[in-house]
Amino acid sequence: MNFPLDSVQDLPDDAKMALGAALEQMQVRDSLKMYNRLVERCFKECVEDMRSKALTAKEEQCVAKCCEKFMHVTARVGMRFQEFFSQMEQQAAAAAAAAAAAGSQGK
Repeated sequence: MNFPLDSVQDLPDDAKMALGAALEQMQVRDSLKMYNRLVERCFKECVEDMRSKALTAKEEQCVAKCCEKFMHVTARVGMRFQEFFSQMEQQAAAAAAAAAAAGSQGK
């Protein structure tokens, strides 16, 4: 879903608030999904048996490494996404500028 960010400024205040609430809800849902994936993945990878209610030292170390790696990869993917989005914005701005220049030359 791509739409110009300028169009958000034209929305009535109640629509802006509804949009903000929806975005916040999506962020919370996405955070919970990420956390659940982290827990599931690290549990499957690190917990060997269920003989005790406490993790062994080996399991704790594995979980710590798994969480650290997961968070590092997630942060890296987020940075790459931001870089990609920035590139797309620059390309769109360049295309708009080229179209505007072509339109002014045609007059």
